[in-house]
Amino acid sequence: MKKGFTMIELIFVIVILGILAAVAIPRLAATRDDAEVAKAATNLTTFISDLGSYYTSQAKFAENFSDMSNVQFLAAKKGTLDQTGRLTASPEGEIAAAGKKCLKLTLTDYNAQTNKPAYLKVEEGGDKTAAVCQKVINNGSVQKLLKGKFGYSLLKSAATATKDAEYEDADSDEGEVAISGVGVQW
Repeated sequence: MKKGFTMIELIFVIVILGILAAVAIPRLAATRDDAEVAKAATNLTTFISDLGSYYTSQAKFAENFSDMSNVQFLAAKKGTLDQTGRLTASPEGEIAAAGKKCLKLTLTDYNAQTNKPAYLKVEEGGDKTAAVCQKVINNGSVQKLLKGKFGYSLLKSAATATKDAEYEDADSDEGEVAISGVGVQW
């Protein structure tokens, strides 16, 4: 008697492996995308926290996102600072998921003329139509930041020698997150 597998046994094994592969590969791809979405959302919230910490410790922003956080960005653009350390041009960057630019972030410094606090603008990125980016954009915590606003006291008229400054309640635009802190730099 010969030892070995018959052709039928080999065909059954191949069919079973094919069925397992057909089921497992899409699930693994979906798991990979879910991990990319979670990573992008975590990077966004980490970056917002890092900005607040940096602003509190330094009493100003840096020209580059990389100087204020370890979060990695694609297409990062450097801002510029004036002599007082205020941003005159906003730094920008895009948070990626699976190599796609899903979220665009722009940092704007405090505006003394309107009394609007420093804020981070969160927008859909350059690859917003990519499937993984759609999952990032539709993530619950990301949606809250994309649609969120903050309230502040808008300066209507500046103080003069004879009258106090006048303010009114105002809301920021959608996707703006206030970045604030009291600087403790000595």
